[in-house]
Amino acid sequence: MVSLRNALIGRISNRETALDLAKWAGDGYFITAAYIAVVALFSLPRLVFVAVLYAIFGYFTRCKFSRLAAVAGVSMSVLCFLVPFLSRSGILFLLVLWIGVRGIEATIKLRGRYSLPGSSQDT
Repeated sequence: MVSLRNALIGRISNRETALDLAKWAGDGYFITAAYIAVVALFSLPRLVFVAVLYAIFGYFTRCKFSRLAAVAGVSMSVLCFLVPFLSRSGILFLLVLWIGVRGIEATIKLRGRYSLPGSSQDT
C-alpha cells in the first residue's frame, strides 16, 4: 500500500507500487467527479458532462490502467483549473493534476518495465 507521501513524491520501484499509484490516480478522478457533480447539482447543470468524463477517466485509469485515460484526466484537470468558476477550488485540481501525472508515469511503467507480474527491476 502506498502512503500519500509516496504517492506524491515517492519512487516507483516495483509493479505493486505502480499498481497502487494508478489506483490512486483513478480515485483522484472519482473524487473530482463527485465534487464537480455536487457543484453541477447546485449551480451549473452543464458541468454534469465534465463530472461524467472524470468518472470515465477514473474507471479506465483505476481498473484498466489506461495511459490514454490518465493523460485525458490530467488534460481535463488543467482545463478545469483554468475555468474561472472552478478555479476557486484550485488546490483540488492541482492535487489531482499532480497525482494524475504520477498515474501517467505508473501506467506507462505498467505497460513497459513492470508489465510482467514477477518484474521488480529498479529504475
